[in-house]
Amino acid sequence: MVTIREARIEDAAGMAKVHVDSWRTTYAGIVPDTYLANLSYAERENLWHDILGRASGNKYRFVAVNEEGQIVGFVSGGPKRNGDPVYQAELYSIYLLQEYQGRGIGRQLTRRLVERFLQAGIRSMLLWVFAGNPACRFYEALGGQRLRIEQADFDGVTVDEVAYGWLDIREILREKKI
Repeated sequence: MVTIREARIEDAAGMAKVHVDSWRTTYAGIVPDTYLANLSYAERENLWHDILGRASGNKYRFVAVNEEGQIVGFVSGGPKRNGDPVYQAELYSIYLLQEYQGRGIGRQLTRRLVERFLQAGIRSMLLWVFAGNPACRFYEALGGQRLRIEQADFDGVTVDEVAYGWLDIREILREKKI
């Protein structure tokens, strides 16, 4: 059983561990091994400490905490980062430790973010995901529509990223089997 709650500045180290570990397990074979090997817990902790330390009324972060108090996943989102004229918000990141995947925790985290967006008057959302990521099926099961593909560079290797979008994020809150 996990609890979903708002992230706090003292969660930075736990979020960094989830961030690095989930990149290494999920993106092996998608991004270069050298890139994954060079990911740093300390750098990610500093990043999350900075992000969580900045007061922001329009960016939201939630963590999934297990019964032992360990952060096992997180989600973050806020205003769209590109100039997309259709979508109001963006799910920036969602990560779970591998051993907690497939238990509905990602859905719980996504729902919590969507609920917060709706409270803020936001009705549409997009996200970017590596094309080879098995989570693409998760986003499709939540009703995400494939919008377009762009390329990103990781240590000289071009990786396809897919945008998924929801014109009405209330669809994510409807009960579905994933």
